[in-house]
Amino acid sequence: MPYLHITTNQTLTDTKTLLSTASKAVSSATGKAETYVMVNASHNPNMLMGGSDAPLAFLDYRALGLPNDRSAFSDALCQLITETLSIPGDRIYISMTDSERQNWGWNHQTF
Repeated sequence: MPYLHITTNQTLTDTKTLLSTASKAVSSATGKAETYVMVNASHNPNMLMGGSDAPLAFLDYRALGLPNDRSAFSDALCQLITETLSIPGDRIYISMTDSERQNWGWNHQTF
């Protein structure tokens, strides 16, 4: 049920490693089984932050419930992006959405 979408203006050369690392990081940071984690990464060269096209990333995280310590979760995600894509934390935005169970479907039903 946790879903992380990473969008960056940087060319993604090793997407499989990024996705695998991100999946493990989300599982570890949330305490949720990796079998439920979904990750996606996309390249969008048409991104600016602060008027600059320097390396940046936008992370969209959605789940049934958010981690209690969102600051620590933000830190874990920023570390992930800094280590895998060499993007500094001040060039990363993270949106966290707590979804309602009835609005999240899986395996022919909702939670």
